[in-house]
Amino acid sequence: MAAAAAAAQQAAADVEAALNEADKAAKKQKVCAAASADAVNRLLQALQRARARLLADPGASPQAVLAELQAELAGAELAAGMTGATKELHGAVSKLGKIVDRAFSQDISKAYRADRPLDQRALNQVIAEHLFHEGLFEIGQLFVEEAGVEDGEALRRPYASMHTVLSEIQRHNLAPALEWVREHEAALAGPGGAPSAFEFSIHRLAFLALLKEQGEGAAMAYARQHFGRFQATQMPAIQRLMGALCFAKRAAAGRPSPYADLLAEDLWGNLAREFVRQCCLLLGQAQDSPLLVTVAAGAAALPTLLKLATVISDQSVADLAGVAEQLPLEVPLGQEFVFHSIFACPVSRDQSTADNPPMLLPCGHCICKASIYKIAKAANRAFKCPYCPAECTPKDCRELVFPDMQ
Repeated sequence: MAAAAAAAQQAAADVEAALNEADKAAKKQKVCAAASADAVNRLLQALQRARARLLADPGASPQAVLAELQAELAGAELAAGMTGATKELHGAVSKLGKIVDRAFSQDISKAYRADRPLDQRALNQVIAEHLFHEGLFEIGQLFVEEAGVEDGEALRRPYASMHTVLSEIQRHNLAPALEWVREHEAALAGPGGAPSAFEFSIHRLAFLALLKEQGEGAAMAYARQHFGRFQATQMPAIQRLMGALCFAKRAAAGRPSPYADLLAEDLWGNLAREFVRQCCLLLGQAQDSPLLVTVAAGAAALPTLLKLATVISDQSVADLAGVAEQLPLEVPLGQEFVFHSIFACPVSRDQSTADNPPMLLPCGHCICKASIYKIAKAANRAFKCPYCPAECTPKDCRELVFPDMQ
């Protein structure tokens, strides 16, 4: 994490330096453009005066007029002025280019594994789904038609329904969200068929909005109408809302209230995000677009891979993974990319799988099943724990199951 923070700080410093140089180059460009325009205007004026003299005096010698024009232009030093401004501009652009080349322009081909053909059909489907997921339906439909994505309408339909309700939430209209909850009541229901927590969050928002906009009477009436069916599962939350009801006048007057945090929340934004999560859960899709997550994870991993590429001269970073799909170093992506529990065997360093699950030894240490049989060499043979003097047999070990790895 410290290395990632340092890399982020360095990247921010590089961006700031590039922006400063770009600003300087832009200013130099304006100065150069103004100097060039002034020089051209003065040149045109001198030419017009010379032409006027020739037209006014037909007997004038063109050679003499041309000589006077050349002397006038030489005295004005128009070319020198344009050259000086242009040199300063080229210097600024060159400096900016060097900073960009040093900090940003890197050959990322080393991080790409070219021996695997790209499945264009699958990629087009992922792109189309991303556009529909983000609510960009016109662009998504155009992409589906031009790329020839199959079943484009099937990809679009569930997200169109989701964004219809989402747009109403953003307009502070909760009726479509409640209708959606009623349509999916069975899927959203809690243990034993209890009303869903998401439905309560909608009523909670409606209560707080009424309390803030119309006062205690309207909020209390709403609570009596809707909160009764949630008493068994949401009583602590209901009690807090009733406490906020008692302190509403104090909060409205700007005086301290123990429930001020309820009204200070991003109520509508929180509900919109939770609705997207619930809707995607029912669709069997991730809350965040898979393409968005993939690109973000790749961008986070790219600096580490490029650093590794500077050490390697004869082969690409991707080639180091080999058939085992593993790199010789860890690539920290941050907690935002941790989606489920992961166990890596401390002996083999391999990540556990369904065929090679984590096993708990009687002494309390944990290693993968393959490591146990590799050490023991037989199912009935005793072996020593790699981390303590305790001995056991493979039959004494128990498989560990992480609930979210099913």
